[in-house]
Amino acid sequence: MEGVIPVLMIVAVIVGWAWLLDRGSGGRLWSPLWMAFGATTIAILYIVAGSIGYTLSRNDRFIAGTPWVGGVIWWEVIVGIGLGVVAAALWRKSIRSLRP
Repeated sequence: MEGVIPVLMIVAVIVGWAWLLDRGSGGRLWSPLWMAFGATTIAILYIVAGSIGYTLSRNDRFIAGTPWVGGVIWWEVIVGIGLGVVAAALWRKSIRSLRP
């Protein structure tokens, strides 16, 4: 039982922080347009990093002693493509909502 209380406190802090950010942004934080910006940025990051062989995993960098790998990191490229598909859907939805 004593292990549950710290977890609940961490969840409460995260939920409170997300609520404050949403209130401060005027509700734009979870709009399709802002989520499209974020998804596009992360998709580009993963595709470029995976293509040039730069690992984004801190654990792999620590163990290997370098963030660079000898070739393409396919799981990063695949995650980037998946996020690109999500970003395209969000862009489509946000552009439709902007039209009069």
